[in-house]
Amino acid sequence: MHLKTKEEVELFSDKPIEDKKITCEVCVPHIIFSQKDYEEKGPIFKCNPSIKSEEDLEALKQGLKDGRIDYLATDHAPHLSEEKKKKYFSCPSGMPSFQHSFLVALELFHSNFMNLEDIPEITSHKVAKRFKVQDRGFIREGPWADLVLFDLSQPYEVTQENLMYKCGWSPFDGFTFNSTIKRNYHQW
Repeated sequence: MHLKTKEEVELFSDKPIEDKKITCEVCVPHIIFSQKDYEEKGPIFKCNPSIKSEEDLEALKQGLKDGRIDYLATDHAPHLSEEKKKKYFSCPSGMPSFQHSFLVALELFHSNFMNLEDIPEITSHKVAKRFKVQDRGFIREGPWADLVLFDLSQPYEVTQENLMYKCGWSPFDGFTFNSTIKRNYHQW
């Protein structure tokens, strides 16, 4: 279940993932953007569920930190920029976020909101535990070695030139992250 408001976060407990019958997630845009971004940039920020207030954004981040929200998800929806430039009711919901999702997670560390060790929990470990994925999600002997190598001290500015999205745009265009992804290894 995608969460979007403070009230929804309050419905969930911080039980260990193995003890939960219902789990929830927050999407990348909902922990970095708020209604003010929609007001400034218009329909490109139209999502389903919609992006809410600063208060909701802070509650969603807190829910990730304290374990009431289980996962950080992308809900990657790479609509073409021409589609997103339409008026609100003609514009599709969603935005591309996969390329920058781990950088957004690392911003939680840079803002002293989460420990670095917590990032794999919300991006990999809990997913593997919940869905009983035996050969992925952890760095240890046995599972496939899916790895992201990053530099916490090298900033990364999102530009049109470094986008990998085929849709040709990003809600993060012009944003400078505090970290850089150096390499991504994935075993098929």
